[in-house]
Amino acid sequence: MLVFFGILASYVGPSLKFVDAWRDSGAEKQQLHDLQRTNEQLRARAASLDGPDAAERAARRLGMVAAGERSYVIK
Repeated sequence: MLVFFGILASYVGPSLKFVDAWRDSGAEKQQLHDLQRTNEQLRARAASLDGPDAAERAARRLGMVAAGERSYVIK
């Protein structure tokens, strides 16, 4: 009987580690999902910056005007 309890006790530690790892895997899956979503958003943004007029749009957002244009400020 003592040997049986000794063998049973030797399985408790690994079983607890398995349960902890299983519990942590759920959090890791959620983090992976969040990172994949962020990656998709960044890829879409990078694709929009590859267009031929991307530099012009970025400059206009900063308030720059092309040569020969007038700058207006609306208050």
